[in-house]
Amino acid sequence: MQNLNSEILEEKFETFLSCVDDYVENLQLRAKRKGIYLDVSLDNLCELEKYIVQNDVSVDSDEYNDCAAYLGEVVRKEFQGKWICNLDKEDNSLYYGFPVIQGHAPNNVLFSPFHVVKAFVLRKKENLFITAIKSQIYPATIDWSKFSVEDQESHS
Repeated sequence: MQNLNSEILEEKFETFLSCVDDYVENLQLRAKRKGIYLDVSLDNLCELEKYIVQNDVSVDSDEYNDCAAYLGEVVRKEFQGKWICNLDKEDNSLYYGFPVIQGHAPNNVLFSPFHVVKAFVLRKKENLFITAIKSQIYPATIDWSKFSVEDQESHS
């Protein structure tokens, strides 16, 4: 996506945004046929993980897009976030050109459902979705006083 200009990315984003409800609904219908019920809630994210595993969803499939849209909608609805197209090459180049959720967590952090779903597809780590979300909503603070300058110098 790095090679696409911002106009094209915005256009693609608008298309994605106009189809989000369809992506979610299509995923819910496919899942329901397999006995998995997705209700767009935090408590139900284990069912999304189950669906991905049972259906061997890959990052090259349309289902990957649907799963990412679903996960993003869960975060957006549960934490009052909003979809944006990340066009910040300097501070958020990892997510450049991707639809991300903003406004859901402190410190204006972005949530990229596409990256989180990809991580799950590759690792199949149980509870990855809820862990990723909670790490942004309730970030752990680091007590830097535990790290002395001497410790840093001895590791150099």
